[in-house]
This record gives sequence, C-alpha cells and structure tokens, in this order.
Amino acid sequence: MSAIPPDYDDDPARRASWKAPGDVFTELAPEISGPILDIGSGEGRLADALPADVAWIGVDASATMLEICEHRPLVQADMRALPFRDASFAEAAHLWCLYHLDDPVTAVAEAKRVLRDGGRYYACTSARANDPELVPDGYPASTFDAEDAVDVVGAVFDRVEPDRWDGQYYSLDDREELVAYCRHHMIDPVPDVATFPLWLTKRGVLVRATK
Repeated sequence: MSAIPPDYDDDPARRASWKAPGDVFTELAPEISGPILDIGSGEGRLADALPADVAWIGVDASATMLEICEHRPLVQADMRALPFRDASFAEAAHLWCLYHLDDPVTAVAEAKRVLRDGGRYYACTSARANDPELVPDGYPASTFDAEDAVDVVGAVFDRVEPDRWDGQYYSLDDREELVAYCRHHMIDPVPDVATFPLWLTKRGVLVRATK
C-alpha cells in the first residue's frame, strides 16, 4: 500500500470536477458542538454544514485549498505538526485526507494531542471495494482505507467506534457525469457504461474515537 499523492495545488480542477450530492460532512455536523479543528479542511465542506454558532478552525497544507475556502479562521500547516497547544479543542477531524500520508498514525497522534480530555475525534475514508460497478477489481490499497482505518485510529485511541456504510446512495445520470466522476476519483480509463442512471455502491467508514 502507498499514500495517495495530493494534487490540490498541481491540479485543482480534478477535485472540482465532481461533487457528491451527500457526504459524511452533513451526517456528522449535527453531533459537533465545537470548538473543532478541521484538519485537511479543503474547501470547507464541514464548515458549510455546521451551524453558525459552532467554533471551527480549518487547517490545510494546500495554498489552493486555503484560497478556495470561504470560511475563517484558516491555518496553513502540516497535519503531522499542528501549530496548536495541547488540549486546545473539544473535537478534531480528519475527513478524507489521511490516505495522503505514508504513516497516518503520526497525524492521528497529533490530533489526539490537541484534544481535551474527553474530546471527540473523527476520521473517514472509503473502502478499496468502493464503486464495484466502475472498479470491479477494487481500488489500489492506500495507507488509510476503510479496511484498515479502525486499526490505524486504534493505535492511538483506546475507545474507537466504527460506523460503516455499504449501499447505493446516489447515481450518475449520464456519460458527462460519469467522466467527471472518474476524473475526480482518478479512474482511468473511463468504463464503458451502456445504461444510465448508474447507481454506485459506496463503501467506507467513519471512525469516532474519544480521548
């Protein structure tokens, strides 16, 4: 397995080529009371879903993502060396980002460091068996897939709760959307799909943990 190289500064159009109609952000937002450190905050989709009175701070290493995100405050930093004091936050999240690291345990440990006692941690990722309609042999193994995510988080936190998903939650409606989806998910070549809408089987996990 290997880390997925981040291309947010080199090819921002890939990430922008497609947007999921539903995601972990909206599912998670109601249980967050803040202050939360959103590590790998990207365009700020978690902040978009949070009530205005929830204190949020975003962290991302990408200058492009910091420019795109409309929410503040934002900090440019490496998730393996967070510029915050110990026990600064009630919650911390790594949503769709840990697979960019060769050793995600180091980032999870940093997130735990900045959490208060009793603080909540969240991380999510997809499974290698995601999108079987498009990738029947599975995606290449990364350093943080749903198959291993609980063990990675469990190497740092004692109390870990996996919440897995496996179902057809949305469809691709035409060839144009299929091409955009494949670009976003780095699927090449684009599969030859004869019938639309194409319902996709989404598999992954949201891992919750408590310090």
